[in-house]
Amino acid sequence: MEPLFLSHREVCEMTGAGTKAGQVRVLVKNGIRHTIKANGWPCVARAAILGTQEKHEKPAWQPRKAG
Repeated sequence: MEPLFLSHREVCEMTGAGTKAGQVRVLVKNGIRHTIKANGWPCVARAAILGTQEKHEKPAWQPRKAG
């Protein structure tokens, strides 16, 4: 099973940047969801890159009308 988050090396490779600010700039520019860890480095979930394989179905609408 793969880790939930990309490694530091993977984020560096993906963004082509080695600095915190450079990585964040590329992630924001490309619309890639990320968070900033307590140490200041960006953290990217694998799902943000790969997407999810699950299909989410919305439940059918039902009225709440009192009978």
